[in-house]
Amino acid sequence: MKTGLVILREQAGHETGSHPENANRFPGVLDRLGEDSMKHDLPILESREALVEDLLRAHTEYHVENVRAAAENGPTWLDGDTVASPHSYEVALRSAGASLVAVDAVTGPEKSADSLFAIIRPPGHHATADRAMGFCLFSNAAVAARYAREQLGIDRVAVLDWDVHHGNGTQDILYDDPSVLFVSFHQWPLYPGSGWIDEVGVGEGRGFTVNLPMPPGSGDLEHIEGFNAIAGPILDQFNPGLLIVSAGQDGHVADELASQNLTAAGYHGLAQASAEFAASRGIGLVALHEGGYNPNTLPLLDHAIYAGIGGFAPDLAGDAPAPETEEIGWHERLVQIRRIQSAYWAV
Repeated sequence: MKTGLVILREQAGHETGSHPENANRFPGVLDRLGEDSMKHDLPILESREALVEDLLRAHTEYHVENVRAAAENGPTWLDGDTVASPHSYEVALRSAGASLVAVDAVTGPEKSADSLFAIIRPPGHHATADRAMGFCLFSNAAVAARYAREQLGIDRVAVLDWDVHHGNGTQDILYDDPSVLFVSFHQWPLYPGSGWIDEVGVGEGRGFTVNLPMPPGSGDLEHIEGFNAIAGPILDQFNPGLLIVSAGQDGHVADELASQNLTAAGYHGLAQASAEFAASRGIGLVALHEGGYNPNTLPLLDHAIYAGIGGFAPDLAGDAPAPETEEIGWHERLVQIRRIQSAYWAV
């Protein structure tokens, strides 16, 4: 499986000060993944600016203009968690554009890679069609999915989100769309408060939103079991022409913004399972960076994902150990999820 990176050199232009989502998240990541790329002779692609018309496939004109104006007059707080500094609009365009570079590279007869990992900020999965929130300005995953559908003519696109926070923005944009399957693993309850099992889509999109709200304390075992029991079979039945992963690593045991117990091995397992599914279908995989706020552990976690989608052996030495397994109510939750989803899929 040939993989590679898409990098955003201008990411520091989105200035957020001491905010958890800040420019200090990625220098160590880029060093580690750059070493991986050199060692395994993997390509590193540059981002480009998305066009306004690309954003308008997922967002309202009002929202795009609101972010632009907020940045122009910045720093401006768009909500209690989300700031736009003077260069944030341009950086957000390049963050969304990196997702489009990745989609272009893994699809079509002239594709140059089987998978790509886009190291981008600001993240995107909380941004709704008309609102910036939760550190996010534009939904990179939804923009990429709509681009693949409407610009490239891919019939069905799947978005798999394993960030510890529910991807409410991506869900909001795609909620009535039967051509894009949205599957989310996330801690529940937790910000933003959405993503319960009965949120399955509306209208023609009913059944094409799959939420796996994970109990606090969930770790590698629970997430891999959820993939094998629910996400994987549904992906298989949906039969997408492209898989987009919203890769947030804030469910790691050492990340303080949540209370999950994933390790680097667990993230490698999720990435590997995603890549194996994509390879089995002969489709491209695009991983878009979302959360992950511990700069000491993020390089290792992103290395684990890069190795998982690229099929090379990871070096997971130095990871924080997961606590001993406790009863957290996961199997009862899995029964609930299966009961809801069995109305739409064979699970």
